[in-house]
Order: sequence, then C-alpha cells, then structure tokens
Amino acid sequence: MASMRAWRICWVALLLGVSVQAGFEGITCLDWSPAGDKLLLASAGALYLGKAPTAQGAYRLTPENAWVTWGRFGPDGEWYIYATPAEEGYILWKGFLEEREPEELLSSPYPIRQPTVSPDGHWVAFVGEKSGQPDLFLLDLESGKLTRLTATPFEEACPDFSPDGETLVFVGLWNPDGGSWDLFTVDIETGDIQQLTEDPFFDWYPRFSPDGEWIAFESNRSGLSDIYVVRKDGSDLTPFTYDEWRDAFPAWSPDGEEIAYAQRKPSGWVILAEGTY
Repeated sequence: MASMRAWRICWVALLLGVSVQAGFEGITCLDWSPAGDKLLLASAGALYLGKAPTAQGAYRLTPENAWVTWGRFGPDGEWYIYATPAEEGYILWKGFLEEREPEELLSSPYPIRQPTVSPDGHWVAFVGEKSGQPDLFLLDLESGKLTRLTATPFEEACPDFSPDGETLVFVGLWNPDGGSWDLFTVDIETGDIQQLTEDPFFDWYPRFSPDGEWIAFESNRSGLSDIYVVRKDGSDLTPFTYDEWRDAFPAWSPDGEEIAYAQRKPSGWVILAEGTY
C-alpha cells in the first residue's frame, strides 16, 4: 500500500468507478466475507447479508425478535457471530449461513458488545462490562474459558484481530478530560498496550488490512467523519475519503484492494467501495 498517499491525490478522478448501494437505515457495522463475495452488515437492529462490495440484494439473517448492532464473519465465511440483549443480560451467538438454528456461545449477566473472531476461529474478542467498566475479553471457543485482556480505569471499544491473530487493535477513551478516543493495540499473549494516535479527535471502528500492515478507521480530524488509514505502528496517517458526509465502518476486501464503508446522507445510508491503489 505504498501508493496509498498518491492514490488519494487523484481520488476525484477515480470516483467515477466507485461502487454504491443505497437503501439502508441506521448502519452500525460492515464486514467483508473471507471469500470476497459477500458483505455482512448491521442495519436498524438486524444483521443482513448481501453481495459484495455494496451488499446488493441484502436479506435479513437474524430473527425478528433479536436486536443486533454488530456482527463478524468466522474465518471460513460460513458462520458469523453477534450478541443480543436477553431478559437477564446478554447472549453471544454463532449464526450460520446455511439453514440451521444459531448456537449459543456465552450467556452473561453483563453487556457483550462488538464481538470479533480470531483468524483461526479459536477466539472471540468482545467488549464486556463485568466490573461496570468497558474492557476487552477473550472467549476460547473450544474450552469456553473467558479471559479478561484489559483492566484499565478507562473505556475500550471496537476490537479487531490482526491477520496473524497475535494483536488486537481497539479504541480507548484514555483521556476523559479531553473526551477523545484514540487507537491502541494490545498484544494478546503479553497484554502490552501500544498507543497509535494521540490527539483531540475521535478515532473509531479500526480494522486491520489483510496483510496486517495498515489499519483503516473512522475519524473526525478533518472536522467531518471520514475514513483514514495508518500503519500498524501509528505512522503514515493518511485520509482515504474526504467529503461532506459521514463515512464510517470501514471493511477491507480479502485481497486488500478495496475498502467498503457506509456513508450517511440526509436521504439515508449508502454503502460504497473504493480501491486502495
């Protein structure tokens, strides 16, 4: 992605080739399937599945009585995870693209939010509030063991695994006085945390690129919410979109050549996909 910065200079010329799909309400999550042919999205409290890159022909996956705002594919693209409120707490589910009942993975009296699956399908990371403070947790899908990964006095959100499964990128509200959210990574084995951005802006919804070298995220550092990319060490922060609308929820294609994202206009949400080269 060495040409990312140069690509953005000529993005207006390439805009004619952008893929667009309209007609969604209240989008809160996007995820590109590992095979590259499907797009998972959360919209208006439900998960939908459509054709990549813009969710054409999307149809509902989750039950009518389930309120869902987040979902992620498993590594083979045949299953996905999501969490729903329950009568007493939250339930983490494993859903299937084939016609079969979803499988309950975890029932908790505490909130379960923004789950994501490791590349090998062994772990689920999510935001939990066991102590009343949003921290990151890891669930071993084989043993059912639950591990608390972060235990800070601040808030963490939006975890995403690196392609090698060794690191999570997330956002943290580590400066409550300033009220800004920054990007961090945490080493899953050691628990060591590295801060990638430190500024008065809101950085949100980070996603690792398929090669693990870049992170795409939403930020309001231009005065509006746009998509940015930054190297995994926090260097070479570069705008990917720049327009008058809110651009959010980036999702990389499996080959790293496109990023799909949601754009909010006065008429509603649309899904777009643009090339990274």
